[in-house]
Amino acid sequence: MAPSATRDGCSFCSSTTDSSSSFSLMEDEVQPHPRRRSRSTAGSSLFRIDLHTHIMPPSLPDLVSLTTPPSDDEPKTPYAWPAFRPVPDSKHIDMYVGDTFFRRVAPNCHDATTRLAEMDAAGVDVQVLSTVPILFCYDAPLAPAIVLAQTLNDHISAICTQHPTRFIGLGTVPLRNVDAAIAELHRIRTSLPFIKGIQIGTSVDADTMLVSPKFEPFWAACEELNMPLFIHPLGYALPRENKARWAGYWASWLVGMPSETALAMYALMSSGVLVRHPLLRVCFAHGGGAFPALLGRITHGFNCRPDLVAQDALSVSPGEHFTGTAASSGSSGGGGQIWIDSLMHDPDLLEFVLKKLGPGGASRVVLGSDYPFPLGEVPVAGKMLLEDESVRRFMSWEERAGVLAGNAIAFLGLGDEFRRRFEERLKEDGSGGAYSVSNDSASVSSTSFQETRVNDDVWDSWDASEVKGMKLGDEKRGVVVVDSLGFDLSPFSRDRF
Repeated sequence: MAPSATRDGCSFCSSTTDSSSSFSLMEDEVQPHPRRRSRSTAGSSLFRIDLHTHIMPPSLPDLVSLTTPPSDDEPKTPYAWPAFRPVPDSKHIDMYVGDTFFRRVAPNCHDATTRLAEMDAAGVDVQVLSTVPILFCYDAPLAPAIVLAQTLNDHISAICTQHPTRFIGLGTVPLRNVDAAIAELHRIRTSLPFIKGIQIGTSVDADTMLVSPKFEPFWAACEELNMPLFIHPLGYALPRENKARWAGYWASWLVGMPSETALAMYALMSSGVLVRHPLLRVCFAHGGGAFPALLGRITHGFNCRPDLVAQDALSVSPGEHFTGTAASSGSSGGGGQIWIDSLMHDPDLLEFVLKKLGPGGASRVVLGSDYPFPLGEVPVAGKMLLEDESVRRFMSWEERAGVLAGNAIAFLGLGDEFRRRFEERLKEDGSGGAYSVSNDSASVSSTSFQETRVNDDVWDSWDASEVKGMKLGDEKRGVVVVDSLGFDLSPFSRDRF
């Protein structure tokens, strides 16, 4: 009999044996087709690239059989390798760590067909695929760790090759051994063209932080190969981690992960890694974790003791790195190197983070859902940006469209074809600059105008001539003047649209 899955909320592979409670779009949950816009999915015709999603292969090689006697710098105890076991008469997979049952995962974590169906239902055009962090296995023996990284990268590359307009990949590397990690970087760049960047963890093992001098050649190789980095926190639920501190109350995922992200970001800034490698582009998961909330304290600490906070960073403050002003202040360190994803779950926090990022900071925020895991923005990636009315108060239409797709194109360097698709969909949706609003009147500068019926929320396109001269809030055949995302302009500042 299959083991019962735990429900401690693992962000790696949280699905339960109860199909009604594991995340998957059921028939009654399917959203309207992304091209059919409704009031509840306003703006869903905008191009969407979800940069933060996870996938794993349906099977793994026998990593135990590949393990050789450990070298002097490798662990001497048997390593608990991950293993996957198919669930009979099901597309679910039971995941084990060594001989210990870890999690039952649903098909959307490994099956491309299932993912595509859910993407279509949610209006997501492209997913950027990265492995589940429990498969990093940085502390594992080297030879099988290299095979594991290659297996994961080849699997992601194969899916992207089969569906090149729907999937882009982020690779993984055996980061504990820098030479092996760099070798895998070069293999990816030369042989796996659909992998456009690398996902790494916030740390390597209990004793090795990302700012260790041993990683300097790795950062240099990422610069040389133009490989942007997506940094994702590791979990705390495995026995080899500090379970006594983090096991209760879901604290490891709700507090531990954001804390890990904040520490990694702070360390990269203060250690001088970004100063020494000004071409690095680094995106942090979960909205930068706890770092934005700590920035005031960090900045005060820098002002008090810059010799302690940034002595290895040519006195460039963490605040300068976060706001992207480090380069303009005369240092060699990089303005615009720090990016974050949008996964914050709170529009007030998003507004706060955008203020801390500074002018133009929204261009360094990318859409991230953490699909398919339950702590993510699922099933509709970008729902807060599209549907939360308060977001329209502090983000322009262009900024929201950029977060939904345009910024990911820039971060990953996806090229002209993705840019063309993004711009075409902007035109389809209706430009945010379609109105020159003054004195409470809306003049239409484009050939069409998106409106919504007040009584039944059904979208229609009206010819511009029918609505020219209408005032905000005026009704015409049951229609009010709205912005291009279908939101009534009258309650908010006119100059934002």
